[in-house]
Amino acid sequence: MFTTPAARALRSLIIPRVSVRATAYTPLISRSFSSINSTTLQQQQQQQQQQQSSTISAATTTATATSINAQQQQTTQSSSIPDLTPLKFEKNLYATIKIHERPYLVTEGDEVILPFRMKHAEIGDILHFQNVTTVGSKNYTYHLDSSIDSSVVSIKGVVLEKTKKPMTVKEITKRRNRHTRHVKVKHDLTVLRITELKLNV
Repeated sequence: MFTTPAARALRSLIIPRVSVRATAYTPLISRSFSSINSTTLQQQQQQQQQQQSSTISAATTTATATSINAQQQQTTQSSSIPDLTPLKFEKNLYATIKIHERPYLVTEGDEVILPFRMKHAEIGDILHFQNVTTVGSKNYTYHLDSSIDSSVVSIKGVVLEKTKKPMTVKEITKRRNRHTRHVKVKHDLTVLRITELKLNV
């Protein structure tokens, strides 16, 4: 036994050993982790379901919007086209078509001479003219500043030939210069025939 004062002081400083059992707390920790994992999985599933529902609703709204726009366009087109039954029973219809922004007044059976070469059309090809501004007869006329709808009138033509003009000599001069240059020129031509001109209303 310790009898001296120093020994008593050392005895008071001795720290008792404490035994801690970690096994008693492990079940609680595992349970908490399992509960956290289950809650996170549930949250992820809910987020996925919400995203799927939002995408489905967006697709349905876009589909309904497109259908509504198509119906509105059809109604506006039907309302913008007037009653053309008087023109339907007329004979010798004429029309004004635009080819490269140049107007041509044509009837069925006419030959049209274009002052250029159509690169993408060959001899015998059938052309559908859609830029039509005027359709009329002796008594009635239907005109639009923009092109008439292709469902109202159909005009077709066939390419007859692709040729050139006769050779001509062109004089080229410059200002304040007495010299004159002579150039031989042969311009390209394309000949069409209008095979069909009718109303579809």
